[in-house]
Amino acid sequence: MERLIYSHDFASLPKLALLQWKMIPDFVALPKTVEEVSRLVQFAYEAGLPIIPRGGGTGLVGGAVPNRGGILLDLRRMDRVESVDPERRTVRVQAGRAWKELADLVASRGMFLPVVPLGAPASTIGGWIANGGVGIGSYKYGDARDYLVEMEVVLPSGEIVHTADRTVDLAVAYANLNPAFFGSEGTIGVITSVSLQLLPKPESLTPLSYSFKDLWAARDVPGAIAGSDLEPYHAAVMDPTHLALVKAVRPDSPEPQGLVNVVFEGPRDEVTASEKEMDALVSGLGGKKLAETLARSQWEGRFDLYPARRISGGLVITQAEFPVARFPDMLRRTSRIGKKLRMQVAVNSFLVDGNSVAVEPYFLMEEQAPLGPLTLAFVKKFGDAAFALGGHPRGLGLFTAFNFRKMHRGATGIYEAVKSQLDPYRKMNPGKMTEVWTRYDLPIVNVIPPEIMGFGLDVAAAVRRLKPTSDRYVTIETGGR
Repeated sequence: MERLIYSHDFASLPKLALLQWKMIPDFVALPKTVEEVSRLVQFAYEAGLPIIPRGGGTGLVGGAVPNRGGILLDLRRMDRVESVDPERRTVRVQAGRAWKELADLVASRGMFLPVVPLGAPASTIGGWIANGGVGIGSYKYGDARDYLVEMEVVLPSGEIVHTADRTVDLAVAYANLNPAFFGSEGTIGVITSVSLQLLPKPESLTPLSYSFKDLWAARDVPGAIAGSDLEPYHAAVMDPTHLALVKAVRPDSPEPQGLVNVVFEGPRDEVTASEKEMDALVSGLGGKKLAETLARSQWEGRFDLYPARRISGGLVITQAEFPVARFPDMLRRTSRIGKKLRMQVAVNSFLVDGNSVAVEPYFLMEEQAPLGPLTLAFVKKFGDAAFALGGHPRGLGLFTAFNFRKMHRGATGIYEAVKSQLDPYRKMNPGKMTEVWTRYDLPIVNVIPPEIMGFGLDVAAAVRRLKPTSDRYVTIETGGR
């Protein structure tokens, strides 16, 4: 039973997947030191077993799920904060610490961790860095790589390496190996500890919320913010379907509407000026400012977006980044895909930077129903829409390896070269990037070409369109205006 818990991440997985992959690990190890990780990696090589690093299990595409059993490394017991340097404003922390815990700790000492994932209460330091994620704070401060001073990594050989000189200030460091492991999905090494650059704690932080009739009415907000001189800490757009799903579980939640949440932080006078400018911008787009208490509750609940998982057997989230200018086109296409597949889909988004917006649709899935898993076709079709609009999906794993070549194009050969040098026996989280391993270690059936995976989801989409009725978990009556 304990091993079974590790056979999935946050995503819902159809039980049929067990026929294709051995997702239940043979062993689960919970190391506390880098030396233990090193010995486990060496043992995996000696035993001929794959080894899969895992953080908080908040991934969405099976990136930290076994495909051929093996040893799963649960790094959450490696959660020690090793040192905090107030003078240089740096922190040294083991990879299993949750981002929110670290952010709260440094805040109590008058410092500020500028970027954190949307799943910060569970997402671990090493896990999010390995996935190259963007999240809260990215619009103003970039991604975690911009604050990554140095990492301790265990290579597939078991060797312990440091990616940079931690004594050198990040601003003047000439070269390091941080980019090699940032976003590597745990396929070329296990991140065991990191040093991060911190900032002074901001004087003021003010969340704001604005109401629109529906999501389409708020379609110009991301572009307007990106085209202005405003520099919010975070800016997100919530879907009425999302709010209706939340309200079905929590009746005291806001009414379904197009909801825009914006946060400013910094010197108090600058935050006040930015708030006034934001009020004017939203008013010009037809939005209405909501009460401070609601804005504050939205900010406090920013990490708890998916209580709707209680409504059905499963919940599936997918992610993609689009050019900001294509945000209205993205809304149209996503709505069209949902209607064709007869699904009720919520579409939440947040600004990544002045050029990009991250879009995170999600939907409920009846895992036990015979046709329930067919809804996973939405993930493929939404990814196709991202490519068509000049964007790309986010995340690689068991279910999305078919996106690798489209996402990285010429870098595919570079990845293969790095993988073959660092992990020549392909034991470190294998078979999820440029090829898809099956549970069968036999010729012909041991590997599925990623294109076949994509084709299978296209077939699922065609079958799903034949469904006579549409999924409808909640009734939406927009009441935000």
